[in-house]
Amino acid sequence: MAPTPTTTLRLPVALRDEIARLADERESTLLDVVADAVARLKRDQWWAQVHEELETMTSAELADYHADAETLDVTTADGLRER
Repeated sequence: MAPTPTTTLRLPVALRDEIARLADERESTLLDVVADAVARLKRDQWWAQVHEELETMTSAELADYHADAETLDVTTADGLRER
């Protein structure tokens, strides 16, 4: 397996130290902390976009959305287990 390409990132020492402190607390690496932070930021941005879209829906679109969500809720509560 080929090694993953890497690069250097310049950070203020205080930020690097904070990342290191978090890594120590989690018993992980600096890379894991940064990767987790990026993943969380992407998730937060995705949810912000979802909320923004919901806020701009017309009442008819919102009713359709709720009807679809209710249908999905029923199917996920059908008692069938994943194998």
